[in-house]
Amino acid sequence: MEDYEKTYEEFWKNLVENPDGTLNKDAIMRELFDFSFVMENVTKVYCEITNNRISKANTYAEEIIREYWNTVEGHMQLWKDDILQMIGEGETISYEELKKFLDNY
Repeated sequence: MEDYEKTYEEFWKNLVENPDGTLNKDAIMRELFDFSFVMENVTKVYCEITNNRISKANTYAEEIIREYWNTVEGHMQLWKDDILQMIGEGETISYEELKKFLDNY
């Protein structure tokens, strides 16, 4: 059995078929409506958290997660570099000055 057939049998069949095995057009339309909503919104989320590098709704979650963490780590390095540059090597900065800088950052 192909993957798509297995998915149909295990997931979709009971949602879109009548008890006699015929297709339920209303149920299919409702499921397709929900699916299109999910795909549209997943695409928006993927674009947002990957800085528009990934937009395909059928992208594996692992790819999105990896791209997200790469972005976060990159931002953290930039923040660290900015803070170190602000305080200067060997200089001290008060908590209040650091807090003010971070609030404005």
